[in-house]
Amino acid sequence: MCKINLITYFTSTTKINIMKTLFICLIFLSFIACKKEISPQKTPDSEGIENKTEQNMDQNVQDTSLVFSNENIELNQEKTKSIKRERLIKAEDDKTQLQELVISKKFYKEEDLYILDYQYPYLNEDIDSKYAVFNDFMKENYLNIEKTENQILEDKELLCDTLKINRFRDKRTIDYKIFDVKKNLISVVLYKENYYSGMLHSTYLFDCVNFDLKKHDFVYFNDFFETGSEEAVFKILNTIIKESIASGELYYDCWELSEGDFKAYKNNFVINNNIVEYYFDDCVICPSYTGTYSIEIPIEKIMHLLKKYNDRPLIG
Repeated sequence: MCKINLITYFTSTTKINIMKTLFICLIFLSFIACKKEISPQKTPDSEGIENKTEQNMDQNVQDTSLVFSNENIELNQEKTKSIKRERLIKAEDDKTQLQELVISKKFYKEEDLYILDYQYPYLNEDIDSKYAVFNDFMKENYLNIEKTENQILEDKELLCDTLKINRFRDKRTIDYKIFDVKKNLISVVLYKENYYSGMLHSTYLFDCVNFDLKKHDFVYFNDFFETGSEEAVFKILNTIIKESIASGELYYDCWELSEGDFKAYKNNFVINNNIVEYYFDDCVICPSYTGTYSIEIPIEKIMHLLKKYNDRPLIG
C-alpha cells in the first residue's frame, strides 16, 4: 500500500514538474513574442516623415550644389569679362604717331543722375581747315549733351522710380583707338562703356569712323568693298566666328552673326595694318561676359573684294 502510494506520489510529482516546465516555456515564448510585437515598426506616418527628411537632405545637397555651381559660373563670367575688356583697353593703336594730326579732347560732367566722362579725337584744323568736317561730326554725334541727358531721364522713368529717389547714377564713358592707313585715311573706333542704373555690369557699344584726309569725306562699306560684296563678307565673318566658337577659348555661349545684324553693322569696321576689324556691340555675337567685341579679317582673305583706293589697295 505504501509502496503504491509512493510510486503514485513520485509519478504525480513528475507530472507536476513537467507541467511547470511546459508552463515556464510557454511564458518564455510569449515574452519573446511580445518583444517582437513591441519592437519599433515603420508606420505610414513615420515612413512619410523619414522620406520627407531624406528628400529634404537631398534637396539641401542639391541647393548647396546649385549655389556653388552658380558661384563658379559667376566667377568664370567675371574672369572672362575682365579678359575681354582688358584686351580692348590695352590694344595698341597709332595715337603716338598721329599726335600732331590728332588731338585727344576730353569732356567731363557730373550731375545728380549721371556722370559723363568722354575722350574723343579732334583733327588739328591748323594743318587743314577742312578737317572741320570730321570735328563737326564728332560734336554732333557724341557731344550732344542735351540728347544724352534726355536718354538718361527716359531710362530713369523706365525704372518706375515714382519716389524720384536717385539711388544710382548712370555713367557714360567714351574712349577711342585710332589707326593710320597709308597717310591718307584714318580709322577710328569709339568704344562707349555704359553703367546703367540698377544693372550689375556695364555694357559696351562701338562706332567706327573711316575718314579720307585728302577728300575730307567719310569712307563706308560701298567705298571700300566691291559692289555686291556683302554676302561674301558676311560669310567670311561667320566662318571666323564658327572657328572661334569651335576652339572653345573664351567663346562659349557665342553665336553666328545674323543677316539683319550684318546689315546694321556692315560699316562698323576699321583698317588696322593688314587687318579689317569689325566691331559689334555687346550681345550681337556674344554675351557681355564672354567672347570678343571684334572680328579680325586678314586683308589677304578679302583682297579680291576690295576696291582700288587712289589706284592702290587699302592695305597697311
